Amino acid sequence: MSRLQVLLLSCLWVVCLTYFGSAAPTGERVEVREKRSMPNWSMSSEDFFGWVEELRGLAGYDHIDELAKVFWAHFPSATRLGYEEPDPEE
Repeated sequence: MSRLQVLLLSCLWVVCLTYFGSAAPTGERVEVREKRSMPNWSMSSEDFFGWVEELRGLAGYDHIDELAKVFWAHFPSATRLGYEEPDPEE
């Protein structure tokens, strides 16, 4: 086969794949979902109790201990506030 024939055959193959492989035929209507908006949490990472109340209000999340662990794992702000463990005395 010549290069031209291979090129034409591959172009035909791509056109067939795009035509027959489409998700919805042209006669059917595709349902479009609305795009979700991001929640507006105007709280900083320092506002722990604001996060707790906001998450409780959104999801009814009552497990404060687990939520505190997740928050401090993501926002280790205590290291900037001077709450590190003191150096052991010799």
